[in-house]
Amino acid sequence: MGTIFWPKDPLDGNDMTLLTSILRRWCERYQVELTAEESSRKAKELVEWYEFGVKDPVELEELIDGKHWLVSTI
Repeated sequence: MGTIFWPKDPLDGNDMTLLTSILRRWCERYQVELTAEESSRKAKELVEWYEFGVKDPVELEELIDGKHWLVSTI
């Protein structure tokens, strides 16, 4: 059996507090229950962006709102 290398740092309490507050604001803005499936998908997306290296709360909120993915088709 081989050794598993996990390059990501674990999320700590401060990380979880930040991510939870962003997710709660998103849920309030779109009137989605925190326990809803859509909220779970956004939470997963949020954690993925955070682990990718995005740490700025404003940028994280914009990313889960999809504001960075608006592409002009002109």
